[in-house]
Amino acid sequence: MTTKVVQKFKNFGLLALFVLSIISCEKEIESIGVNLIDNKVFDKDVLVTEVTSENVNIERVPSNGISQYLLGVYSDNEFGTLKASIAAQLLLPSTGEAYVNGYGINTTIDSVLVNIPYQSTAEDDYSDGKPKFSVDSVFGNSETAFKLSVYELKTFLNTLDPNDPSKTAVYYSDKVFQKGDIPLFSEDFKVNPDDTVAYIKRYELDGKTVYKTDTIKETDKKPSIKIPLNKAIIKQLFVDNASGSEFSTIDNFNHYFRGLYFEAETSSNNNAHLVSLSMVNAKMTIYYSKTVDETSDQDLDGDGTKGETGVRTNHNYTFSFTSLKSNSLNRDYTNSKQSGPDRLYVQGAAGSLATIDLFVGQNLSELQNKNWLINDARLTFYVDQNASSNIAPERLMIYNYQENTQITDMATEGSAVVGGLLENDDDGKPYKYVFKITDYISELLKADEPLDLVKLGIKVYNNPTDAVTSVTDLTIKEYSWTPKGVVLYNQNASSGDKRVKLEISYTELNK
Repeated sequence: MTTKVVQKFKNFGLLALFVLSIISCEKEIESIGVNLIDNKVFDKDVLVTEVTSENVNIERVPSNGISQYLLGVYSDNEFGTLKASIAAQLLLPSTGEAYVNGYGINTTIDSVLVNIPYQSTAEDDYSDGKPKFSVDSVFGNSETAFKLSVYELKTFLNTLDPNDPSKTAVYYSDKVFQKGDIPLFSEDFKVNPDDTVAYIKRYELDGKTVYKTDTIKETDKKPSIKIPLNKAIIKQLFVDNASGSEFSTIDNFNHYFRGLYFEAETSSNNNAHLVSLSMVNAKMTIYYSKTVDETSDQDLDGDGTKGETGVRTNHNYTFSFTSLKSNSLNRDYTNSKQSGPDRLYVQGAAGSLATIDLFVGQNLSELQNKNWLINDARLTFYVDQNASSNIAPERLMIYNYQENTQITDMATEGSAVVGGLLENDDDGKPYKYVFKITDYISELLKADEPLDLVKLGIKVYNNPTDAVTSVTDLTIKEYSWTPKGVVLYNQNASSGDKRVKLEISYTELNK
């Protein structure tokens, strides 16, 4: 934003008082305006001005410390292919037995399970009474699987920036993470809204005989991704040296075992799906059984020969995920149509945006010398309904691309007034997005100290990071985790009535 605008919003308290005053007097102002126009003091008119637009690919975005993480593969003819993987760090168990006490005598690892809750909505129960859920935030064809592999993460995730420890470390979506050679899990995967229960078989000392089966449900009974990891590898990494210094502190542990890497790849074809996950309650649980003394309920001593006279008891250690996670977004535009200039492609998750230049071929100083009161100014973008993509975002955002800041109207009026919401046609198909930028145009066209004309940007709106939370901080945050995208008509004459345009409604004081 220009220096002039920043200066205007420094006194936030005063601005708030002004806004309250304006709201309280809104009806009176409207009445005065009507009387003036009725008395022919003003002439009303509409100016439609030309704009130019351009596609810009987003090379990368910050991808750690975000509220949503994408996992999976999505592809279409408009936007190409997006593969989304996740790197995540683990915490040592914080409750129950001290981990350094180990796993006891005559131990078998019954199962190792990663649990990642879906974001889901409860539906009417099935006819047999079982709970029914739908999984939220799935993009693409949920009936087509993608290949999901889980590896030991070999890249150490720093909490602080190694180059400046006073700052938090930032990982970007194009980061290439190192991983182990052998996967802990690798199978085809697709979203399953009925995956609400895990059955854990508990084994005798021979590792083959099942002495009981536990039914594991989350307290909220909601579905989750359940990934069984390789028991032998986990035993080697976590069990055989459980009492060692590697597990004595969280710092030692994170240097020893740096986390898990969830890698998504194409399976039978690219036409799979992405799922958005909060990862807040994700965890890895090691389920194990051991032999204890039948009378004292204590671990047996010695070489385990007494185990045959003891009893088998079942236990588990749970490793929650830390807040340090990062999304790896791999894009391939080989089969996309984005190379052409005929349309605008706007997509989130390190995808693409559109830039807009206003008043093309217009004498701006001439307009600034006119005695105009700007009643309304709006930019309208129409959706190309012939495009093959069907993941149009519910909202787009307009901002000062040149300075990467909010435009005037976002600070003075708020996002509800500025708009950018998707509007559907009578058949329910995506039709257009409209942005009201009245205050910006008013400041731009006034004769005394007008704003500078800047290049504007149109991008996918990410809630809540794109909302104005403080008038003293109007910088646009680069976070973007919404993979939705839309194809829009640009300013070309071939677009006809659906070409992008700026319409300004004004009243002119008669001289």
